Amino acid sequence: MPLIACPVCEKQVSKRALSCPGCGEPDPARYHSRNTWLGRLFWLAVWVGIGALVWIKVVPLVMDLFKQ
Repeated sequence: MPLIACPVCEKQVSKRALSCPGCGEPDPARYHSRNTWLGRLFWLAVWVGIGALVWIKVVPLVMDLFKQ
C-alpha cells in the first residue's frame, strides 16, 4: 500500500484513502490536479473577461478610425 504526504497537513496517507485521517482533506491524492483545474478555469475566465472588454471598448474605436 503506497503512502503519500497529505498536501494540507503533511501526514502519511494511503493513495486509496477517501480523506486524510489527520485533517479531513477529501481525496488527498488528487489535491494538486483539482487545484490545477481550478486555476486553469480561473485564468480562462480572466482572459474571456479581457477579450470581452477589448471587444466592447477598443474595437469600436478602431472601426471609427478606419471609417474616417
